[in-house]
Amino acid sequence: MRQGLCPQCRVHRRICVCDSCEPIAGAPKLWALQHPSETGHSKGTLRVASACLPGMRVEVGESPDDFDEVSKRARQGGLAVLFPSPESEPLETADISGVREWLVIDGTWRKANRIWLSNPWLQALPSYHFKVPPSSVYRVRKAPREDSLATAEAIRHLLQLTHPELDLGPLQCGMDALVERQLANMPVEARRHHLPPSTDGSF
Repeated sequence: MRQGLCPQCRVHRRICVCDSCEPIAGAPKLWALQHPSETGHSKGTLRVASACLPGMRVEVGESPDDFDEVSKRARQGGLAVLFPSPESEPLETADISGVREWLVIDGTWRKANRIWLSNPWLQALPSYHFKVPPSSVYRVRKAPREDSLATAEAIRHLLQLTHPELDLGPLQCGMDALVERQLANMPVEARRHHLPPSTDGSF
């Protein structure tokens, strides 16, 4: 482990948010397939979700050989994936009574889609998408689609819809801390592009 890195999230302690993330009690089991390029990425948000959801399993890779454990779990039934595929159903109106565990894919849209296309077992799972996704507030990382959400935002909305009884405040606190620390460690000129316009001409 390089000096200055957090041993839990593997990013520099200046932008680590583990101290701002509290565990969420009663959350369902979650799986995350993480593209290797996202491991230790300073702007990645899966580390927030992992800190708030200690029961979540993260598997890093791209091909079926990388996801042996979760693909075996998939064959047992009761596992569904949150991914906007051509066959996916809107989560807001779908019957998900048979779903016991959820899987998300962590990566840029291009890399997440590559994981999806490279894993037939994944495409065989029931898949769901958000019919009306919330607006993303994660302004420190650009997304190619208007309806894109950061991974932690997608997990938070997934749990809002499927387990409304949960207190998801820790996920929001973790995301707020991540944005704040990312902006604080940016050069002034770079920060200007990520802040909302100011009414007094400042930023």
